[in-house]
Amino acid sequence: MDHLHPAFALALFVEAFLVLHVIRRWIRIELIPGRSSTIDGLRGFLAFGVFVHHAAIWYVFLKTGSWVVPESRLYSQLGQATVTLFFMITGFLFYSKVLESREKPIDWLRLYVSRCLRILPLYVAILIFAALLIALIRYSGWVSPMVAPWHQKSLVGLITAGVTWTLSYDWKFYYALPLLALTVGRVPWRWLVFSLSMLAISGITKALDIHACAFVGGIAAALLGQVAAWRRFARSAWGSAGALLTLACAVAGFDTADVVAPLVFMAMSFALIANGAGMWGLLETALPRIFGEMTYSIYLLHGPLLFVAFYFVLGFDLGANLNPMQHWGVIALLVPIVLAVSAFSYINLEAPCMRKVSNCQAYLNKVGILISVWNGKLAKRFRKS
Repeated sequence: MDHLHPAFALALFVEAFLVLHVIRRWIRIELIPGRSSTIDGLRGFLAFGVFVHHAAIWYVFLKTGSWVVPESRLYSQLGQATVTLFFMITGFLFYSKVLESREKPIDWLRLYVSRCLRILPLYVAILIFAALLIALIRYSGWVSPMVAPWHQKSLVGLITAGVTWTLSYDWKFYYALPLLALTVGRVPWRWLVFSLSMLAISGITKALDIHACAFVGGIAAALLGQVAAWRRFARSAWGSAGALLTLACAVAGFDTADVVAPLVFMAMSFALIANGAGMWGLLETALPRIFGEMTYSIYLLHGPLLFVAFYFVLGFDLGANLNPMQHWGVIALLVPIVLAVSAFSYINLEAPCMRKVSNCQAYLNKVGILISVWNGKLAKRFRKS
């Protein structure tokens, strides 16, 4: 059986839900109320799809030393299409906040504090872990000939499976939000200055490509969500059928997601899912939504776990000699570890950091007031002198 046979991917998804069912009995993961249940359900499928995508890449990498996109539309799109849909989710959720600002103004400080506490703690932890692995490899003499070329490239990229590039696009979108908010109302001038300054510093022109168009797809979904007739259609059985059909066209009809045609199909599918197409209830049940809560941890942690499994536990030499069945057997053994570690990360790092948003915002407001008072005293002294 070829290593890119669809049966391997299907079996891993089934296993993931069985493992998640067991984890749920031992670990309490609370669903956050007030969010789109269909999007929560979708995110878990997407993050695990990226894991399967990189597991397929590792099969070829172990044998050739080349990190290349799988020669299969399914396995290729499990990485590319899923990232596109992640960008659409970001565009939808945050432009929805912009639309809601017509009635309830956005607390910009809270928004950026929440983004920092949501993204940075685990990201920094992953970078520290990658640095420790690199130090262990370099100073222990365990350098595999296949890893040596990556020292001149980016060994961090190999350890993390290169997933962190998407975060730069997310941040540029967050920086652009005050400018996007001008489409529906006024924005405090200081946040407009902040937006323009951060976009200039971060090099926004380098990100104006097909990936940026994915955020536009999310914005379009948010705008369609303002239309009652579209929401009714999305929540119907026909809406789920349309979402599944257009998504299937994007995945099965194109070799890559990074061109306009599949992007349009995915935008059509996402506009239905985001506004209530629950795939006949599949995305709205508890297990997929719990899967969705662990998304960020799965997304960032699966790369290091794959690297540790093949480099330190199995060894590259043995891994290179595995046949397809044996390779996917190793991946199947890794699935419970990936999900358990991700659940632990979510409960003990992600969720606690998110609960500190209000405290952190209050501290920053206090610092801002103290700075304002200090500047006022300096101004008075200057005028008196």
